[in-house]
Formats: sequence, C-alpha cells, structure tokens
Amino acid sequence: MAKTKLPSLVSTKKVLHRLSVISVFWCLGSGGAYAAATSSAPNTHTAPNTHTALSASSVHENQQADTPRIIAAGGSVTEIIYALGRGDWVVATDSTSMFPAAATEVTKLGYFRQLSTEGVLAQQPSLLLGASATGPEPMLEQVAKAGVDVHVYHVSKDIDGLSEMVLDIGHRVSAVEKAEQLVTDLHRQVDVQQRQYSEAIASYVSTGYPNTISALFVVANNDRGITVAGAKTVPQALFDTLGMTNIASDLVGYKLMDAESVLARNPDVVFAAGHMLHGKNALNSLCSHHAIATTFAGQHCLVKAMDSSIGLGLSPRFAIALKAVAEHGLRALSLKAANTVMQESASQVHIAQSTGLDKNTNTDNNSHDMGRFE
Repeated sequence: MAKTKLPSLVSTKKVLHRLSVISVFWCLGSGGAYAAATSSAPNTHTAPNTHTALSASSVHENQQADTPRIIAAGGSVTEIIYALGRGDWVVATDSTSMFPAAATEVTKLGYFRQLSTEGVLAQQPSLLLGASATGPEPMLEQVAKAGVDVHVYHVSKDIDGLSEMVLDIGHRVSAVEKAEQLVTDLHRQVDVQQRQYSEAIASYVSTGYPNTISALFVVANNDRGITVAGAKTVPQALFDTLGMTNIASDLVGYKLMDAESVLARNPDVVFAAGHMLHGKNALNSLCSHHAIATTFAGQHCLVKAMDSSIGLGLSPRFAIALKAVAEHGLRALSLKAANTVMQESASQVHIAQSTGLDKNTNTDNNSHDMGRFE
C-alpha cells in the first residue's frame, strides 16, 4: 500500500530570501502609522499612511534615547515579542496574552477585538502591534491619529505567515538577527516533527488499511452545535503539515458543523480548544456528544485538549502543537492496527470453523468469544 506522502514545506532559505525583501521595503516605507500586513509581503510597507504622526522609523532612530512603549494585542504577537527579547518594552497587552509567564504581569487592556481608545492611549504607547482581528477599526484609526505607530498582521495562518510576522516584528523592535534565527529554528523544528511522523506512519503500511488520519478541531460547543476549525486556520495548517485530513476543510474559518456531517465523515481523532473545556469531565462529555459518540474518535474517546494559544494562534511554539497532533494521530493508528489484527484473527477462526479445518475447535464455545471482535 502506498505510503502517505507528506506535503513539503517551503525551505527556510527560500522563506528568508523571500522575506528579506520586506527589509528593503520596510526601511524605505516604514512611515505608515496604521498598516496591515498581508501575505504579499513586498507590498506591506511601501505606502505611508495619511494618519502618520509617529512612524516606526522615527521610533527606531530614537531608541537609544527613548525606549519604545509597546502595546501587544493578541497572544501570538505578544509571544513573538517576548521570544525576540523585547518583553521589557511591552507596557500592556490584551487578555489573551498569557504566555510567557512574564506577560501575565503586564497591564491588561481587555479582549484584543474590543480595545478602547482611552485604554490604549492611557498607556502612552509609541507602538501598537496587533494580531489579525485586533480592533475595533475606529479605535485603530483614532490611536494612529494620536501619534502611535499601529500595525495589524493579516498573514496566512501557517508556518509561512508565522515566519513573515516574526521577521517584520523583528524589524520593528530592532531584533532582526534574533528574528531570522527564530525563523530558522522554527522551520528546523517543524522539519523534525514532519520527518518523525512520516517515519512512524510508515510502520503501519503493512497493516492492510490506509495509514492516514482524519481529524477535527472543535473550538466551541453550545446549544446551536459544535463550532469547528475549517480552512485557513491554524488547525488546518497543523493537519496539512502532517498529511492528515481535516474533515471540516470545506468550511472556511470557524463555523458550525452539523452532527450528521461529523458522523458521516467519521473523524479518527478530535482536538478541543482548551478554553472551551471546563471541569474534570469535560473531555469525556465531548466523547459522548451526540455528534461524536459513534465516530471512531468517540468510541475510543480519542479527544485531546490543546492549549488554545498554540492550537489556534500563530505561536513560535508551532512545532510543539505539531508534536501533540502527531502523537494523538499515532495513537489512533495504533488502535486501528490492533483492531485490524483482532478482526483478522476472528475471521480466520470463523473460516476454520465453517470449513471444518480446525477439528479441535468447539464451535459453540468460540462463537460467544467472537462477539468481542464484532
């Protein structure tokens, strides 16, 4: 049986070469006080914004005399800033920024989608860096007009988007070399996880069934149903990197998925965002959920909680999330392999009994045992 072919990642060298173009444009056009990063990196910083009062370039020119005061909105952005050694420049963050531990001690301004102009300006920031969906929009415009360099990152939700964001933030906080090293390390770590998973699933090729895994990532569960991660999300990127199938890939973003669709697509494993689980029995309750209970994942309670900051956000700990997904997938493969062996053994016993080849077998006694394999 053909071995599952894992998708190839863009090489670190190629990513760094492509994103080095950002450096040139950033230096030439970093006068924009309110910009949005997109996946078309070369055009990200070319046009100055009309609301500029304090540009990123002027911040860098005056760093020696006046250390930038940064507001980090969104856990992924906060984590990157700290990973680049600039956590001491952060004066406030949003409520989702809980990693690393030092970030929990900084002033919190509320949910990053609902920040207030007054709350932000009260911190006297010179730079606001926000993850996608930071807002609301009027707040961003007002803060920019007040002289704050504002930048919100709308990047692809995958390792390339993460690399792009790391390098751009590295420029803005004068940590270019650390940013480049972090990107190199990220790709190396992902390559290692991808290779190890590929080698592990190769050992299941001879078991007689496809060595692939279908997965589902649940982000919310309420009276309306379960909300899952579809295409263009971090879970999709995690599954794609390992060659797993996201059964919700026909949806875009985070959407409700009806129970019939979940049952029909029969996920082998289910992941659940940690923020939605409350109480020690939360995982077991999800296993018995009417949309999951009769699936392979539900029958074996292959439901795994994942820290929302790495399961849903573009974290520098992407490889750690990848490892957790891989290990959960391999657990499902091992159960499938065990079930296959048991079913084959039961089938052989049945053939021997029906043909009379096993003359020492007591058909009546063994027919009861076979029930365990059905």
